[in-house]
Amino acid sequence: MVSGLMSYSGGALECNGYLVVGAQGECVAVDAPDGFAEWALARLSEENRITHLLLTHQHFDHIQDAAALQRATGCRVHAGAAYDPALTLAQNAQAWGIPEPEPFTVDEVMPMRDATLTLAGMQWRALRVPGHAPDGLAWHIVERGVVFTGDALFAGSVGRTDFPGGSARTLQESIKHKILTLDPHTTVHPGHGPGTSVGEELLNNPFVHL
Repeated sequence: MVSGLMSYSGGALECNGYLVVGAQGECVAVDAPDGFAEWALARLSEENRITHLLLTHQHFDHIQDAAALQRATGCRVHAGAAYDPALTLAQNAQAWGIPEPEPFTVDEVMPMRDATLTLAGMQWRALRVPGHAPDGLAWHIVERGVVFTGDALFAGSVGRTDFPGGSARTLQESIKHKILTLDPHTTVHPGHGPGTSVGEELLNNPFVHL
C-alpha cells in the first residue's frame, strides 16, 4: 500500500498534481495535469483506490487528465464550478499547441461559502480563493497541516490575474483572508513549483502584502 502524500509534475506548463492516501487505502487526487492518470494508477497497489478528485480550478493545465482519471477509477470530481469550456482557457491552449482538454463531469460543485468534506477519513476544507480564476479553490487538510493552493499562491510569488475572470485585488483578498490566516506551520503545496509554508510566505513573499 502506498502511503502519505505523493506529488507529480507534468504537462507543457509543469503543473503539479497530488495523491493523498487516507483511511483504508482510499486516495484523494488534487488536480490532474497531463500524464497524471497513468502516473497515479501505476503507484496504486490492490489495496488502494482513487475515490475523489479535487480541482483547484479548471484551467487546462490542471484538468488535462481529469476525464481519463474519472473514466479509469470512477472517482467523484469536486470543483468550484460545473465543467465549462470557458473556464479551461482552451483557446489559449490551442494557440500554444496544447490539445483541448477532454470534457469531464463535476459531481459536486462546492458552495460559494467555505465548506468541509470528509474524504478518505480526512477533513478537507474547501476555501474559495478567486482572483487567478473565478472558480479558484484551496483545499486544506486540517489534521495534516497542509493546503493545496493551486495557482493562487506559490513559493515566493502569486498567480497571474490577466486571464479572463482574473482580478489582482480579488486574489490579494483571497490570499490574505483564506490562506495566510492558516497556521504558519501549514505546508503549502502549489499548482506549480516547489512547496513552501504559510509562515515562509508571510515573511518573504514580496507579492502578498502589495
